Amino acid sequence: QLLRSIDSNYSPIFYYINNNDDRISFEKLLESNAVFVHDEIYSQLKELMKCRNPSVRLKDNEYSVLIKEHIGDCPLDEYGVWVYYPWACKVVHILNKEEFIELRTNRNKYKITEREQSFLATKTIGIIGLSVGQSIALTIAMERVCGQLRLADFDTTDLSNLNRMRTGVSSIGLKKTIIAAREILEMDPFLDVKLFNEGITDENINDFFTKDGKLDLLVEVCDGLDIKVLSRYKAKELGIPVVMDTNDRGMLDVERFDLEPERPILHGLAEGLDPKNIKGLTNEDKVPYILRMVGVDTLSTRLKASMLEVEQSISTWPQLASSVALGGGLTTDVCRRILLGQFHESGRFYVDFDEIIKDKKTVIETKLEFGTPPPELTLPVMKEIAAKYTPGVAAHSIPDEQLKKVLDAACLSPSGGNAQAWKFLQKDNCIFIFHDAFFSYSLLDFNNIGSYIGFGAMLENIDICTSSLGLSVKTDIFPLKENPELIAVVSFTGNGIAEHPLNYLAPVIGTRLTNRNIGERKLLDQQDKNELLSIAATIPGAKLHLFDGDDSISGFADILTRSEMLRFLHPQGHFDTFVNELRYTKEQIESTADGLDIHTLNMSESDKAALRIAQDPSAVSFLHELQKGTGFTKLSRKSIITASSIGVMSMDGHDGIHFLQGGKAIERVWLKASSLNISFQPITQIIFMIERSLSRGSLDFNPYEIEELRKINDNFTKLIKLEQGRYPIFVFRLFYGDQPLVRSLRKPLEKVLFVN
Repeated sequence: QLLRSIDSNYSPIFYYINNNDDRISFEKLLESNAVFVHDEIYSQLKELMKCRNPSVRLKDNEYSVLIKEHIGDCPLDEYGVWVYYPWACKVVHILNKEEFIELRTNRNKYKITEREQSFLATKTIGIIGLSVGQSIALTIAMERVCGQLRLADFDTTDLSNLNRMRTGVSSIGLKKTIIAAREILEMDPFLDVKLFNEGITDENINDFFTKDGKLDLLVEVCDGLDIKVLSRYKAKELGIPVVMDTNDRGMLDVERFDLEPERPILHGLAEGLDPKNIKGLTNEDKVPYILRMVGVDTLSTRLKASMLEVEQSISTWPQLASSVALGGGLTTDVCRRILLGQFHESGRFYVDFDEIIKDKKTVIETKLEFGTPPPELTLPVMKEIAAKYTPGVAAHSIPDEQLKKVLDAACLSPSGGNAQAWKFLQKDNCIFIFHDAFFSYSLLDFNNIGSYIGFGAMLENIDICTSSLGLSVKTDIFPLKENPELIAVVSFTGNGIAEHPLNYLAPVIGTRLTNRNIGERKLLDQQDKNELLSIAATIPGAKLHLFDGDDSISGFADILTRSEMLRFLHPQGHFDTFVNELRYTKEQIESTADGLDIHTLNMSESDKAALRIAQDPSAVSFLHELQKGTGFTKLSRKSIITASSIGVMSMDGHDGIHFLQGGKAIERVWLKASSLNISFQPITQIIFMIERSLSRGSLDFNPYEIEELRKINDNFTKLIKLEQGRYPIFVFRLFYGDQPLVRSLRKPLEKVLFVN
């Protein structure tokens, strides 16, 4: 019971021993031999005399005379007050309150005048959050910016808090409020410190703000998002200014509800947030709200990088002692000037040491170079290439409406990152299909193999569509070896019997899409599996492999998310994804009509927040340097582990033609799956990353990435167990799930079709 009492005690005991009762109690305390006595009253009186006679160089004997005159007949041991700190087992002899304050604040003059100091002593400041807030509370107390401090925090101190809290290991397990109050009162026992050890609650919020007088200023630096919002609504209601230190880039936030009663809280960034709905969130779930309140674009590079690792390789966002100490000084300075009427603005203010104090010369980092995309394919070049082609059959014209249906079906083909790197030239009743690598140039499209898969799917769409229209066509694939950008020439040879076995899938071409929703972990019906396996086998050399065992799914989750992480962290892969592919706004989506609309990604608010952070190449580069980034694996892991099945398409070779033929097989499976209401999502970056690594190695990857990709490839090979002579070309997930509400756009036909 004694130990528990000491742990919760923060109030010093005053003994004025010229009072008989106090003397008796004090003598009993000394007789217990349980205290350390510190008596420097003479040195304090000596310093008091010096401060009161600043223009005189006093000698030692003169001090004693002045002190004697000052204390009169009062014995030295009875002068002032003895203060007992039970938690420290110390008793200290100090001056009386007025003289103590006079002497302790003497060196504030005249940055703070005596009149200002007296005025500040009438003020009350409340601080919510005593981790970062401890430094603020101590600095406010040292400067004596107020007469009363109200400190609120429900938490106890952990060892990890000691990287920024000024206390010792003996404080582990103690309330943060108790630790702060003890240090403040050991420095100045005459300050009025009131504690709210449960933090701010619905039951005590009114007491915190108004009991024994309304707060004059609120400092809010807590982690609880609900309290951030709730306390501001209360401050706004009462007309109390709010100051917040963010512990990053020296950013200080000021809201002058005293001067601007209609001002929206957090400058409007918390609009619509209900404290009840954001209470009790995990650190990871807090991230999107914190970013909304603080502003992702204003965060430091390292804090952004750290946010991506919350609840992955770190438990919460970092805070440094240097930043906390800076925040203590900044907040105290601003609070003082607000209370003294010297500062009246609301807003956000930065004291960013990285920007203020930095090297004059920027260090140039050595990074892997990837060159630039090839120039965009122009009409004159396409005409020049087409002129080299000699048709093997006589081509016939078809009605414009039929041609449009065929080309619309072609444009509905899948492509990596929805790049739509195709162009069509209509010439001599033929359609020349070109690959414009300007649009598909990326880390993943190594040797154009990703694009070839997309063009294979396109040729399949064309075959099915033309057959359903009763048209006969002849398709020459890679007809000009010296011009590989010419993928195929489709010649219309007249009307004929629809012989394609998959005519019935023609209507599905327009509804086929990538579904990134999270489905239920429900195994595919055996009949559905058989139909998918059978339809893949209708393409010579193609074979579909389906994996649905729990161990297999778990294995795929590890290797597929790991390869995705490596792609996102890679400089070129990051650029491809976050600059080239993703479309963040309605204007971007509608103006380009390509790329990936973020609304199709089916992301949680936390994932969207991570996506916003990940746009910063500096933050991702820092994670790349640290060989971290496990937060990126989370983006797709859940979708994989809930898949009904993981599909791997293999071919009996891996040249360009095999990837193109594999693309035809993939499209057949995709269309068939759609007709069976089975959702389909490509997750095939592993194939392209491994192909590039095995072919170019250190030219494109650093040693860490090469080793990681080697491990991924080894695990992938063991998992899929392909027969000798077979090569994986595509990976995807299948599941039963709701259809997405948004699908990616396609470029208008007039932008990709040219007429000779």
